[in-house]
Amino acid sequence: MVSQPRALTKPPAINVYRFFPLIRVVQIALLSGLIACCAAHPALAMVKMDSKAIDAALVYGMKNQKAGLVDVLGPNWIEGENGSLLNVYSPFMMLAAKASRSGLSKNPSKSDLEKARKRFARDVAYYSDSKNHFQVKFSVSFYGNTPDFAKTYMAKIVGFGRGKEFELRTVKQLLDQEADQISGGQDGYNYEAINAYYFNFSDLEDLQEFTLVLESPKGPPLEFRMKNERLY
Repeated sequence: MVSQPRALTKPPAINVYRFFPLIRVVQIALLSGLIACCAAHPALAMVKMDSKAIDAALVYGMKNQKAGLVDVLGPNWIEGENGSLLNVYSPFMMLAAKASRSGLSKNPSKSDLEKARKRFARDVAYYSDSKNHFQVKFSVSFYGNTPDFAKTYMAKIVGFGRGKEFELRTVKQLLDQEADQISGGQDGYNYEAINAYYFNFSDLEDLQEFTLVLESPKGPPLEFRMKNERLY
């Protein structure tokens, strides 16, 4: 399996989209255009990886090497309640995020794209093989009141698609065992943690809309609602 990008950076104290709405619109327009031209997949849905989608991910990442993570992820950066933050790393976004840190040309030509394919040959081979079981990583940054609060949070996805209701469980999870102590935390919470939850891409494909639910016997639940058509 290819290596995973690092977990999301700590969430900003303010809503960055409030101050950079034009940047977000431009990034999403670029992303939509690249996918429409290069990737064969249902319109406005989480991208299914094939050779054209791989090229689109590499080009998108290379074009956004000066952009921050919030702009690279675009609609896959989702802000929740009480300062919580969700980053959705689909296979497309995992590869794009790597390319955004590649140091290659920011205006890629065909030869630059070939260089990127060689640089990320292992990833290209992995995503080119339809026999592999691709996963989607949900990185959640959130707050609690004890150093070990995050390790008790389990995740599930409940959603609807193709006329049926679904409840999905994680295939893997990475739980923060000791949260970072902070000052002036949200609603008096003085610890901040990042957990990562992985679900099968093939299961998420069937969903039109869904909710990522985090539950713990020691803390309040946390929910992020999403529509598949808005994710990449």
